[in-house]
Amino acid sequence: MISMVIHIILIIGFPQFNKTVSVPQVMSVTIESSPIQKPVEKVETPQPIVKKSEPIQKKVTPIIDKNATIVAQPLPKELAPPAPAEVPSKIPNVVPQEQINTHLDSYSNLLANAIAQYKQYPKIAQMRGWQGMVIVDLEIDSKGSVMSVKIKKSSTYEVLDNEALEMIKKASPFPSPPQSLRGKNFNVLVPISFKLE
Repeated sequence: MISMVIHIILIIGFPQFNKTVSVPQVMSVTIESSPIQKPVEKVETPQPIVKKSEPIQKKVTPIIDKNATIVAQPLPKELAPPAPAEVPSKIPNVVPQEQINTHLDSYSNLLANAIAQYKQYPKIAQMRGWQGMVIVDLEIDSKGSVMSVKIKKSSTYEVLDNEALEMIKKASPFPSPPQSLRGKNFNVLVPISFKLE
């Protein structure tokens, strides 16, 4: 009896027990086998080749004027043949010092003879019997012109020294120096002698 009361209380107290238990339905699944499809390959459609159209060049026929004069056009600088480059000589133009000294001596004698033509013995020196040798240092350019004059050695008589300088003025310009002495100024010693006969 007690157990029945407990069962009734339990049934009333818990309503979920009143529900009918639903029986699960059985599902029928049918599997159809379909043939395996191959993947579709992408086929690229070729793009049409478009040719670039070149601009149409019109042929221009020149109008020739029969009365026109023809003027020669100078060649452009690019087409003109290049001027030949100056090739420096491999052998330097060096003159031995002995040859220069020889040319200086011979040119000094040439100048002494040219100056001697203008010699006028001063009268006071003749009356008093003054004699002497004046050595003059001349700076000559490549054309034979006198650039400067210095008395290297005096005759000890001022009158004779001045006469020597006057003779040089009258004799200049001198003959052109030898080729070995050209190109720059050079100095030459010229002796001028004053002797009574």
